[in-house]
Amino acid sequence: MQKTIPVWDIWVRLGHWLIVVGVFFQQISGGDAEYIDAHATVGILLAGWVLFRILWGIIGPKYARFSSFPPPNPTRASKSLKRVLVRQPEKVPGHSAIGGVAVYLLLTLIVLTALTGMSSSDDILFDGPLASLLPAATVGLASTLHPILSDLLLIIVGIHLIAITWHVTVMKEPLIRGMLTGRKPAFDQEPGSPHAFSRVIFMRGLISSLIILGLTYGILGIYLGW
Repeated sequence: MQKTIPVWDIWVRLGHWLIVVGVFFQQISGGDAEYIDAHATVGILLAGWVLFRILWGIIGPKYARFSSFPPPNPTRASKSLKRVLVRQPEKVPGHSAIGGVAVYLLLTLIVLTALTGMSSSDDILFDGPLASLLPAATVGLASTLHPILSDLLLIIVGIHLIAITWHVTVMKEPLIRGMLTGRKPAFDQEPGSPHAFSRVIFMRGLISSLIILGLTYGILGIYLGW
């Protein structure tokens, strides 16, 4: 049996599934006035979680850090994609080059979608927490871009799901199991120190996530009077 090591810490895994649930909820609640308050609240919390993930990409364990999957140049990304198409897995415990592209793209789209949502107004029922601070032209632009970015995010998520299905069923890579258990094939790599399952990493993530989520909701949801 292939050796496995701790790769994905609880905060990467929890964040992954929270984003899945959050994006799904946003898609079904965005067009319903009855759920607009919940839609906005979840949007603020999603933005807060992405801010935490950005920080975690700096202070988290080895494979959570952006330094372990820096943004690939077009040549490296295309080579990684070709490997996927010919069913040749990249033997790395963390994100492959094309997987890293997906991470950066999804995080960027979530932030932009959240920011435009918080800057939007329909002039009737909803004003985002940032709308009162911005010029009318900016609010109008944000209101136009928000549904476009939301649709684009849904498309990218769909492509991501298709890619995951390909990796799991055709390339036989344990990606879903890895995101559930945190363990992945080692490929002769070390888990790093402190490793993803250590108490130090758990406490570091708990404290920093609570601070960032608290500040995000406190500023956008309470201080700005939304």
